[in-house]
Amino acid sequence: RYYTYGVPIFNYGLLPQTWEDITYVDPETLAKGDGDPIDAIEVGYEPIPIGSVVRVKVIGSLALIDEGETDHKIIVIRESDPYYSTVNSVEDLDRARPGTLNKLIDWLKNYKTSDGKPQNKLKQETPTTAAEALRVIEEVSEFYRRLISKETPTPEGYFLPTK
Repeated sequence: RYYTYGVPIFNYGLLPQTWEDITYVDPETLAKGDGDPIDAIEVGYEPIPIGSVVRVKVIGSLALIDEGETDHKIIVIRESDPYYSTVNSVEDLDRARPGTLNKLIDWLKNYKTSDGKPQNKLKQETPTTAAEALRVIEEVSEFYRRLISKETPTPEGYFLPTK
């Protein structure tokens, strides 16, 4: 994907079998989900080829409000990264790669502004802990399970797998 704001300093991916529920108002952001799988922001040292599936460790998250919708960003580091064994939190990341968090936050807030859109908002500019991020993942995994099992009505325009 091309961004007019510039090349991201991270790898952008998703966590499978997750879904930001478009009917659920997040109590933290006060906005409904964006209807996508949850985003993974991999902060490793080099690009990962598009379509790659890699093992990662969760180190934190940010709650973005993007055009009025909740869009959680899970911050991860891949297993093959040289800092994998020593980066267990966003604080560790900032020690290992100073300035990475500030650049990440700036990019997330401003990447649409170069297209004439308003600045995105973050619930807070300090990322959550890994434990808090894992709770977000559990929540959106449950939203996905409910969607697939039809406990949540299928939104218009969604085409879900059948048995």
